[in-house]
Amino acid sequence: MVNKPKLLLITYYWPPAGGAGVQRWLKMSRYLAKHFEISVFSPENADYPITDESLNQEIPENTLNLQNKIWEPYAWAEKLSPKSQNFKKGNLKSKEKKSLTANFLLWIRANYFIPDARMFWIPSSVKFLKKYLEKNTFDAVISTGPPHSTHLIALALKKSYPNLVWLADFRDPWTQIDYFEQLPFTSKSIKKHQKLENEVLKKADIVTSVSPSWAKGLENLGAEKVEVVYNGFDEEDFSIKFPKPLKISLPEITYMGSLNNDRNPNFLWESLDDFLEKNPAQVFKLKFIGNIAEETKQKILSLKKLKEKTVFLDYMPHEQVIEHLHRATILLLLMNDTPNIQGIVPGKFFEYLAAERPILAIGKQQTDLDLILKQTQSGEMINFGDAKGVKYFLEKYLNSTIPFKPFKNNFTRASAAQRIQYLIEKSL
Repeated sequence: MVNKPKLLLITYYWPPAGGAGVQRWLKMSRYLAKHFEISVFSPENADYPITDESLNQEIPENTLNLQNKIWEPYAWAEKLSPKSQNFKKGNLKSKEKKSLTANFLLWIRANYFIPDARMFWIPSSVKFLKKYLEKNTFDAVISTGPPHSTHLIALALKKSYPNLVWLADFRDPWTQIDYFEQLPFTSKSIKKHQKLENEVLKKADIVTSVSPSWAKGLENLGAEKVEVVYNGFDEEDFSIKFPKPLKISLPEITYMGSLNNDRNPNFLWESLDDFLEKNPAQVFKLKFIGNIAEETKQKILSLKKLKEKTVFLDYMPHEQVIEHLHRATILLLLMNDTPNIQGIVPGKFFEYLAAERPILAIGKQQTDLDLILKQTQSGEMINFGDAKGVKYFLEKYLNSTIPFKPFKNNFTRASAAQRIQYLIEKSL
């Protein structure tokens, strides 16, 4: 029997972490385990904003879990300023005025925690892994960020073990991330970020990203070539036959996942409220599943018709979420109105795609996501502020009886893992 190549995955997000950050590599690892002997290095005591114990069951058998402890400054910061947890959840654009303490902590975060607040994990992790490598070997290492501290751990290993094939995976950009310009950086801090980012892009043997535009952005920053490996959906997740509800009283427009203030399209809520007002025969339920920013909730609850038809559900295990997606009439996908929108293709899009329900996407046309929506015939991109576009979409799909079958087969987790396998094996 031929020995499988040994693969080390360095990731901050690993079960029991829940939410979007864990999905990409947890799902792909099941397929990669058929071709590689996988070890996963993750923090022992991470301060995850969301946990999902059910995901532990999805870790492939024979996966070796390597862990060491991490000091989480967010836990300390939240004791001083509870509102600082907004940053941990990615919510920076809150219109609520920040306290002096919160502003001070944000300045400290920007200029002393480089590349991110998990920087304290780097030295101990490098020491731990180098000691492990004294008696063990790996053929390849994968680092996935954010947090981009993972890349600096891998960079240190690459310097000590030059023959180790290194794949640096960018689920989100680094200095080109949408909130980077909102942080109160000094010029010295910006230069340090740029220097570290450039070193990672140049030293990694393989660089991957999740969309063509983001890949191009990384190439412009110094990467020789960036491979696009899309996120995808896991066919096993969507092979379950859920029992039909005894009664569906109303069509459902469903949103899955966290919704921060920077993705709060007030025009959409007003458009939905107006539609309910003017079309009493076309009533629907608006359903949210996940952590919804308080400002967004208050906006919806201020609208007379819409508040009566809106349901907010807390984060729930992944399998239960998929059942809600299957029962939806329309799936709602909201984009950040940000300079890097061209390359944003949210991971949840692929799960929406697998659920085979029309996708109402609010964002910008002629972006990577818009092109995939058209390619798969899975929904429509409505420009920010286009209330008429929302109305036409609802009229077209809300009570449609035409079978909806998008072209989805090219966007599975299995095909993404196959691409990763190819990239690594050709570099060994």
